[in-house]
Amino acid sequence: MDKVTLRRLGWIGASLGLTTALVGCSDMSSGAGTDVGSDGTATSSSSNLNVENGLNGINGMNGVNGLNAANGLNAANGLNAANGLGSVNGLNGVNGFNGVNGFNAANGFNGTNGLGSVNGLNMANGLNSANGLGSVNGLMTTDDGRKTVSYLVKCALPSGHSLVKQDQFGINYTYPGSIGLAPEYEANGCNQACSEKLSACLMAHINTSGVHIPLWMDAPMTSVGWGQSPWFPTREGTFFGQIMLTNANNNLDGYFCNGPGADQNVVPGRLGFAQGAVPYSNAWPSSAGMDGRCDNSHSTGACKMHALSSGESISDGAESCTVNGHEWDFPMTVWRGITFQAEDAVGGGFDNNHVWADARYGFVTNGCTTPGLNGCAIIADAKNGMGKRVGYIGPSKGVKFSNVNVALAGTNNLVIYTTNGDAVGTSNRYLRFSVNGGANQDVAFPGQNDWSNPFGTTISLSGFNKGTNNTIYVTADDTHSAPDLDWMEIINTTVSSTSSNYCDYHSWAATASVNGNDAGDAIDNDSSTRYTTGAAMAAGNYHQVDFGGPVTISSVTLNSTNNDNAAKYDIFASSDGSTWTKIVSAGSACSGSQTFSFATTQMRYLKVQINTANGNQHWWSISDLTVGGCTSL
Repeated sequence: MDKVTLRRLGWIGASLGLTTALVGCSDMSSGAGTDVGSDGTATSSSSNLNVENGLNGINGMNGVNGLNAANGLNAANGLNAANGLGSVNGLNGVNGFNGVNGFNAANGFNGTNGLGSVNGLNMANGLNSANGLGSVNGLMTTDDGRKTVSYLVKCALPSGHSLVKQDQFGINYTYPGSIGLAPEYEANGCNQACSEKLSACLMAHINTSGVHIPLWMDAPMTSVGWGQSPWFPTREGTFFGQIMLTNANNNLDGYFCNGPGADQNVVPGRLGFAQGAVPYSNAWPSSAGMDGRCDNSHSTGACKMHALSSGESISDGAESCTVNGHEWDFPMTVWRGITFQAEDAVGGGFDNNHVWADARYGFVTNGCTTPGLNGCAIIADAKNGMGKRVGYIGPSKGVKFSNVNVALAGTNNLVIYTTNGDAVGTSNRYLRFSVNGGANQDVAFPGQNDWSNPFGTTISLSGFNKGTNNTIYVTADDTHSAPDLDWMEIINTTVSSTSSNYCDYHSWAATASVNGNDAGDAIDNDSSTRYTTGAAMAAGNYHQVDFGGPVTISSVTLNSTNNDNAAKYDIFASSDGSTWTKIVSAGSACSGSQTFSFATTQMRYLKVQINTANGNQHWWSISDLTVGGCTSL
């Protein structure tokens, strides 16, 4: 392997816990304990850039809202001694990109402006400048557009850097960098090489179903590098081209080619699935008599594959790809993990002696069906993994996954994909796991108000053997209903190789929607200082904490004085600072100290937002914000 270093990004974009809020003014007990575990070159212009479009300076970003280095990722976070690059996709290809003129089968979307220009993005200027990424039109004005910005910054800027931008209403959003493909784009223009790197990265992250899937990435860019992981054995495909700007024919040169595993371990929204509208097309399509694969030679070009290292049977990925006589030098190759579809598991159940019996309680040996009163059911739904999921799981009925392969013995992390139509904020549903017939491990799965689209929750389970000799039994617990089970995936047991203590307030950074310069006074462990809005509190005012890395917490305590508290609060958690999950809804508060407790939840960012103002026209203040049950990951 010739990889020099890699960044293991957070797995948890879609796996944050969600519970009902506990209300009251005294300290509150923690919610039921769960096993929920861990899981967004340098010239100012170039001949290929469109410099006639973009924002007028008066509509752009005020300089005071530019890069805030204190809000970036901790430079020590995310390093892993292994090779390659772990990431989480979820950028929805249907939104954010400008593709109003339909799909061109040869070149991707026909969209006269690509990702830039009409979306407030001008490639000739830095992202933190007034004319580089605007606030009053384009990407920053919609949820989907801001999601695109989060991935753009994630791809462009390195760990330790972040971008703060406002929307059209003046609300600040913090976007952390991670991969560092184009650090120059922070303050300067993005030339052709820069835009091609970012195009490949954005396309590699697209998931049209919106489901976050753990990925392993390889690329010739030094911030990514080469290498393979035993946790991600399926080479899905390679992405390359240009989707930031259109070509001379007003098309986007967005391409992919299939890896040898494009049709294996298929998950919603990725290659091999019915993706729908995406800004890329197969470079060597079967409609033209070709096989669409990266490794094979074609009359119109091919990908130059990275040389095999010792012990490898297939290449890490493409070093360059040539289409229609043009060589693209910055392709990004994606690897997927092994998935286990619930409908392919063996149905069965435990008897009173905790002994599993296949084909018991009305089950059949090739999976769940609908045999009668005691059976679970295979439910067909095109939005689920491979079009099916398993429902009606009970305490004595469920599924058994055999021959589960893990690289390390002991505790491992899994992503469990479920659907749960319970309203957000209602009581959790639970699944009970037993690894190799060991002790029960009960895990809470939050309501999503959706029985169709799968939601990934990252959990930790113990009791594994190294290798393929593992069996996982999944049933419901004795008192709660279960969500429907779609599929599961094993991921790396190590999220970070660093020993940083992100529970130490010294590593935290704070921002706020109003009077952000004083936001740090709420997290300095000094009751003589305080954060205050400096104006009458209002619904929507928020205070946000960046822990500097992933943590799990189970409570938040706010100390306020002189009735400077709000009447009710919403509390949100996020892994990337842009996609938020509400973990406390309309929690009541009173003057003094109040604690809001919830199921243990993983996050990097915490946001406390006023749901209902006090009504006394007081300034909102926080003298101290502390968290309970904190574990640094």
